Amino acid sequence: MKIVMTGATGFLGGYIAKRLTELHQVWCIVRKDSIIQDLSSIPVALIYSDRYDNLYDELQKVKPDLVIHLAGVFLGEHNRDNIEGMLEANLKFTCVFWDAAFQAGCKNFINTGTYWQNYLGETYNPVNLYAATKQAAEDLLLYYIKVKKSKAITMQIFDSYGPNDKRNKVLNLVAKLQNGDEIDMSQGEQKLYFCYVEDIVSAYERAIELVVSMDEGEYHKYAIRSKDPISLHTIIDEYLQIAGKDIKCNWGKRSYREREIMNPDGIGEPLPGWEAKYTLQQGLQKYICS
Repeated sequence: MKIVMTGATGFLGGYIAKRLTELHQVWCIVRKDSIIQDLSSIPVALIYSDRYDNLYDELQKVKPDLVIHLAGVFLGEHNRDNIEGMLEANLKFTCVFWDAAFQAGCKNFINTGTYWQNYLGETYNPVNLYAATKQAAEDLLLYYIKVKKSKAITMQIFDSYGPNDKRNKVLNLVAKLQNGDEIDMSQGEQKLYFCYVEDIVSAYERAIELVVSMDEGEYHKYAIRSKDPISLHTIIDEYLQIAGKDIKCNWGKRSYREREIMNPDGIGEPLPGWEAKYTLQQGLQKYICS
């Protein structure tokens, strides 16, 4: 199968691209200023696209059977200096990518969303503007589903972790500390669906199987989550025990962020035919040993 994907230079995208090359031909859309050294070791073709007309031309050449959209700009808080870049990436580029893929004859779409679209467990209640842009991207995608009779799955991502993760996540910050160091934390009572990266990769493989077998005009959104949510306090304690580190976590020294999702239990419909295989302990062991 010919697959074109965005976001391959990111944490999840890099793992997904590597796995997909085992069975498929994979093209990755990147910017000219993208850091691509992590892609150099896997057999993918690169599409450099800093102009939208070029994106149409390149996808016409490939004529993909399926596209996967992972790229996006995450901002916990937006401001006047960064809002334009987020809207450009999460809305304009996203829509042009969908349109270019459809114009090239593709009718199988896999999109990526976030559980931050569901504050308080509601069907739609965005935690922040970033989450609102992800919801808007879904609405743009529905045009190609309902009007153009394509088919799609949106993968609702919760919290992910794994080796070589350069994101500014709490686990990664703690992992960088040395024995005797301290770190200020919230109370740590917020619960997370903490999903190991290899499980998320297998979820995208399952989504490919599902979307190609769906009927035209069909759309589903599935939650990619571990079995039970676990408190941040428990996750960090478990990591420190397995890693054998003596780090002082000053619990309660930091406030929870605005509109923190304290318990994501029940958000989203689980992906059919898939379940997370790694327990927290197994995933942390692989994370530590990498």
